[in-house]
Amino acid sequence: MTTRPTFSVVGSTVWACQQVVDYLKPELEGTDKQLDRVQTVERHVGKFDTPTDIKRWIANRDGGVRVAALRVPQYESIGNRIIGTVNFVAYVFTTDQFGYQKDERAEVIAGKLAGLLLRRGALPTAYSKAEAIRGDNLYSAQVDDLGLAVWSVSWTQQWYLDEEIDLSTLDNFERFGIKAELADGAPLLEGVVELPQ
Repeated sequence: MTTRPTFSVVGSTVWACQQVVDYLKPELEGTDKQLDRVQTVERHVGKFDTPTDIKRWIANRDGGVRVAALRVPQYESIGNRIIGTVNFVAYVFTTDQFGYQKDERAEVIAGKLAGLLLRRGALPTAYSKAEAIRGDNLYSAQVDDLGLAVWSVSWTQQWYLDEEIDLSTLDNFERFGIKAELADGAPLLEGVVELPQ
């Protein structure tokens, strides 16, 4: 039986995004009777483009926060480290609960989330503090028809994107593929090279 290989996310925004999730979870996750909290805080792959995307995720939940790294508009080298400016968004989804309106709950939780980002010492593993923190009401009739309110909180923050990788966790470099065009119009050179071990 083969074991699942490890997958190192060091050096990517995956690690940074998970750090944000881990920071927010204790403050925003709670029970259904804690109306200023949600059922789950999780990492998300990107934007929610359609009500169908939202419906698929929200099934069997009364609300949640999904955090995504949307882009890295700038990389720079500082002290021999690669620092990335990361644009994040946290989507806040809520439903009506115990007679409290979904839109009020979403707005309150989004404000709480923004406040958590502004705290002194927030996200201590980041290179810089969160900046350009912004909240947006993402109301639409289609989302309202799903019984949801959605707010987003977006911000920009610098993170280390080159945490050192443990070489023993990498696969052995035994072969590589190559595709090359030696000159314009020349046939494409393709192949797999086996390296001596």
